[in-house]
Amino acid sequence: MVHQLPETMKQAVITGPTTFEVKTVARPKLESEDEVILRTASSGICSGDLMEWYLQKKVGTVLGHEAVGYAVEVGSSVSHIERGQLVFVHHHAPCMNCRYCWLRQYVQCETWKRTKIDPGGMAEFIRVPGENVLHDTFDISDLSPEVGIFIEPLACCVKCLYLIDVSETDLGIVIGCGIMGLLNILTAKALGTPEVWAVEPDPIRAEKARLMGADKVLHPDEMREIAASKGFGGADYVVVGPGFPPVIQQATTFVRGGGAVLLFTPTPTGERTSLDLGDLYFREVRLLPSYSCGPTDTRKAYDLLRSRQVDPRPIITHRFELDQIQDAYNTAKRGGAALKVVVHFPGQ
Repeated sequence: MVHQLPETMKQAVITGPTTFEVKTVARPKLESEDEVILRTASSGICSGDLMEWYLQKKVGTVLGHEAVGYAVEVGSSVSHIERGQLVFVHHHAPCMNCRYCWLRQYVQCETWKRTKIDPGGMAEFIRVPGENVLHDTFDISDLSPEVGIFIEPLACCVKCLYLIDVSETDLGIVIGCGIMGLLNILTAKALGTPEVWAVEPDPIRAEKARLMGADKVLHPDEMREIAASKGFGGADYVVVGPGFPPVIQQATTFVRGGGAVLLFTPTPTGERTSLDLGDLYFREVRLLPSYSCGPTDTRKAYDLLRSRQVDPRPIITHRFELDQIQDAYNTAKRGGAALKVVVHFPGQ
């Protein structure tokens, strides 16, 4: 028996850089036969959703891009998704035919930049446009919704670490042990870095980094002392989580000659970071920004999750319902013991 879908739904709209409102609107419907409608199962709050300068630009839109849901309507031309399957959807999808896509630089693809899901992950139903369905939407029925929401953030870590040859590394350092820092630790270990250090001032998050497999967990002051000592040769790479100029500057002193500083989080647009380019030049230190992810990254993340090479479940600290979206955001914003905040939808 096929149940009639409701004509309306709830969604969480960004009303300010720190405020959200749950509104009732018309449910999205298929607009073409290459689309899919998902009934949202779970959606995560991304650390990027906590940057006020970024959310200011998103006012009026629907929060959320770490979403998974059950396919409730499938267009007749869609062959790889079936009704009832738990589905991962990336909020952007590339064309797969341009120069950027051939180079796996998906986020530079004009189609990737233009595509989006309707209306966003913090809504009871999501319309997935055909381009997204074709290139970065797939069945994940062998995962639970809570694990499935980690595909997109974990894929961002995969992309970041694949900017270097992880198989040739001996030591990696991850600065900042919020949700993404912890995922970077797990990813670095899964991809083959034998020793991973974590740098984190908060004692609760430092302990979590230890539990997630960091071989050494250091306060920033301790790391600075080690970096200044003669016996420290430097890390092969440093993943910089906090998007703050002083942290980026400091990270360049933690890396060896020929190593890489991986910029995982942006600074606010227009904010300048002062760097000694002469020092970086002669030491041949690479600065490599890493923004979002694409289809090859999401598939690798999915493989890491279903094989249990990465188990993100211990990182989940708080669960809310959509009507509690403001409390959910405020909790994530507090930091400290609050790591991954997940919003569950009816039936989960």
